Amino acid sequence: MTDLGKAIKEIEQGNAWDESDEVVQVEVKKPLDKVIPVRLSADKWEEIRREAEELGVGPTTLARMWILERLRQRVKA
Repeated sequence: MTDLGKAIKEIEQGNAWDESDEVVQVEVKKPLDKVIPVRLSADKWEEIRREAEELGVGPTTLARMWILERLRQRVKA
């Protein structure tokens, strides 16, 4: 039996946790459930893609960051 098979059998038998297992808290982000279709020219999309790559994020993540930043500015004004 493989290690995975043994692990699955242990879980099925209710032996998923050991006393020595560490409890870890994780923070779950609010799910994103709305999509906004935005049309851009190919050259503008490429600009966003390049800037996003420089920042180490995806282009849609960068666009979302910009939108949220603008909304925060409006709230402060």
